[in-house]
Amino acid sequence: HVRQSKKEGTKRMFSFSGVLRDDAASHLFVHPIIFELFLLLYLTAALCIQTINIYKTNLHLLDYNLILFVLLLLSRRFAWCCFQELQKKVKFLGWNSRYWFVAVTVVGLLTWAIWRLIQNASLFNLLFLFYPLLLYLSLFGFTLDPRPYRDRFKPPLKFLQHISMAGRMRVDLYNYTHTTQGTTHDQRNTDNSILMDRNMNALLLPATPNEIRNEVDILISDLIVRLKQLMFNSLLCAYYVGFIPMLFAESYIYYDRWWSIELSFFIWANSFVIISSYLLPPSYCHLLHQCALHLGCWARCSTVNSAPQWSSDIKWPFDAVVEWNTEYFKGEGPQNVAVPCDSSQECFYLLFSSQLHIHSWLLAMQCIIVTFEIVVLMRVTYWYQILSVSVLLIFNYLIFHKLLYNRLMFSKLLKIPPS
Repeated sequence: HVRQSKKEGTKRMFSFSGVLRDDAASHLFVHPIIFELFLLLYLTAALCIQTINIYKTNLHLLDYNLILFVLLLLSRRFAWCCFQELQKKVKFLGWNSRYWFVAVTVVGLLTWAIWRLIQNASLFNLLFLFYPLLLYLSLFGFTLDPRPYRDRFKPPLKFLQHISMAGRMRVDLYNYTHTTQGTTHDQRNTDNSILMDRNMNALLLPATPNEIRNEVDILISDLIVRLKQLMFNSLLCAYYVGFIPMLFAESYIYYDRWWSIELSFFIWANSFVIISSYLLPPSYCHLLHQCALHLGCWARCSTVNSAPQWSSDIKWPFDAVVEWNTEYFKGEGPQNVAVPCDSSQECFYLLFSSQLHIHSWLLAMQCIIVTFEIVVLMRVTYWYQILSVSVLLIFNYLIFHKLLYNRLMFSKLLKIPPS
């Protein structure tokens, strides 16, 4: 009975793991301009409080050319995003033309700011401004589009097509929630339910095991690139906002170096959470979750009397026992097409067997940051320290609210059964 109930629970999880979760993602989107604007405002505020920590009220000693350079560098993403949105409204340039237009404009402004810095700063300090460029080259190489997985993706492949069909449907959260609670059905709710059923059937269409494994390899490559972008951009924010102002401070300026380092750590942690919530949105976690359910996972089990040899062309059901390289494995997923002992596929399934893992980790990390900053705020005594932590807490409360909202709404929709 336990095994039968576990099988039924696994089948139930697999049966409605598509549309509802993607619909939840559609209502938890953050517009790129809003995200870039919020990130720019946060980094600008962090740069201001770091400057206050170093110079206090002696703002006449501040190097405004350095501040201009950092602000231009931090606003490059927001400028590119605004230009893309403008291009959608008024198509006056082609893709290559607008790309080079923004690139030349940003590089030109940064070059002008660097030329102003050369007149006052030392050559040793100027070299530190280009250190992140070496880190970028070591992570992504000589490319401005660090997504090599695109070269490996040759559509049409069945699996991503099935998932993308659900992504085309956007069901109104309020209407669908009230529909499942038994309230009045209007024509819009009826049409949404019919279309959801169609997309649900589309998600369950067959895909060959080789296609599923190929899609997993593509998504793993994409995930690795996103994680690299996450680490690089978060370190870039902390480097230019926290470290560079300390480096360019004159030797005769006294400031609390350890407090500035601690503030730089806060800037990195907050930037990490903000960028994570954007690079790993609910829709993306939904896609990885769907792949994980189709992929499955194998766990080593004790020796059995007899078991079929694992084959790469078979979709093995839940609890199936197979033999591979003189070892025995039992299927842990709704269906299992993964290669036994493949550590990357096993890690992929463990991470994304549930859509809530990423959101729960980000929420827990943000809770730790907020708690630590509150403790620091209770212990500091100087006015500039109180001001710094208070400004960071304002942004952290907004981040925490957004993450908590995503987590609660996502978990709520997961509990709603299909009508």
